[in-house]
Amino acid sequence: MNLEQFRIVLGIEKDSEGRAVLPIADPSAQQIFGGQILAQLVANAAPGKTVKSLHVVFPRSGRPRDPMYLDLEKTHDGRSLGLRRAVVYQDQLAGGRRVVATGSVLVDRADDEYDYQFDVAPTSDPLAAKPIDFAVVPGEARLISDVGLDDVSAVPAELAFWMRCPDFADTSLARPVLAYVSDWPLIGTLLKAVPGLSQQDAHIRLQTGVVSHSIWFHQPFDVSQWLRVDIRGQRLTGGRGFGTGAVYTQGGSLVASFAQESVIRSLR
Repeated sequence: MNLEQFRIVLGIEKDSEGRAVLPIADPSAQQIFGGQILAQLVANAAPGKTVKSLHVVFPRSGRPRDPMYLDLEKTHDGRSLGLRRAVVYQDQLAGGRRVVATGSVLVDRADDEYDYQFDVAPTSDPLAAKPIDFAVVPGEARLISDVGLDDVSAVPAELAFWMRCPDFADTSLARPVLAYVSDWPLIGTLLKAVPGLSQQDAHIRLQTGVVSHSIWFHQPFDVSQWLRVDIRGQRLTGGRGFGTGAVYTQGGSLVASFAQESVIRSLR
């Protein structure tokens, strides 16, 4: 996805009934990519304000060929913190609402206070890592881990890679881009630990999908510069997976964290 395509996905228009319509990135896909909705909420929840965190539940998958709408409520605006509540939905044949996602968006005004980081990312040269094609990254990606997401041998559920989007120098796009990317790698990382399976088995041998996703932004960052993304699959049991991620600048500053619960189970 290039810069212009990404800007179009973030746009919102009103239909004849005054409803806010969210663009669909890929109408030919099997289902709407959750990262698209995350990016749209970050970009549109509070114009002129900074999104501090986003917490979204996906009760069902979105249908790419049906229009998708956004209801956004301004719940609270304080001197430093504000809250938005969002409902993303599609119409049902019976005339009701088919809810695709519900979210809470915390907006924030940063204070000039303490600045301390407990963990520092390992330093390395992004250009020394292996170039890799991660379709969901709208730019360049380089694999730090020895094993990617398509290998079926059982290895630790960890993934590390560099990413940057050189065309995305507009700082207002940094958080939507990172929200978009963050939705993708956690399920595949969990599957690295399962013998004989990989992300390529999703929707073929496995039912997979995101149940809930949260992302926290700790400080401003530039997505046109190299960012290190570290993913850890924490638990896979009972048809549910849980994993976490951390995003660092090349200098080692932690700029964002995210966590995700997912459905991962054999097709019945």
